[in-house]
Amino acid sequence: MTAFLRNNRWSILWGFFILILLLMPGTMIPRVPSWIDKLHPDKFVHLFIFAVFAFLLIQGFRKKDSPATVQKYALLWAILIGLFIGGSTELLQGWVIPLRTADWYDFFADSAGTLGVVAALGAHRFLLSE
Repeated sequence: MTAFLRNNRWSILWGFFILILLLMPGTMIPRVPSWIDKLHPDKFVHLFIFAVFAFLLIQGFRKKDSPATVQKYALLWAILIGLFIGGSTELLQGWVIPLRTADWYDFFADSAGTLGVVAALGAHRFLLSE
């Protein structure tokens, strides 16, 4: 268990960062000028933080002293965890967090970041195996 936690310490820390960032009350979020807001920078933030999260998860899961099923299905585990965290935070924003709203487009950005990294690393692994 300690080896698994050690292997995944960066993804765990990044996961806590995601939770803090996405679950803070709306009053703590800095306001951006309206012309910047029209570019939807929050979608890029969601995409980026979940892409990093998926990358860190996969790197930790693929370490040689991780359980064999975790190593074998690292990409699937990253997808499941990324989608779960993305969906859960959006639901919590809509139901629990003051001055925050659930946004399906944020969840789509979370999913795109997760799936983009999984696809890229899966393709990289496939190309190296040939």
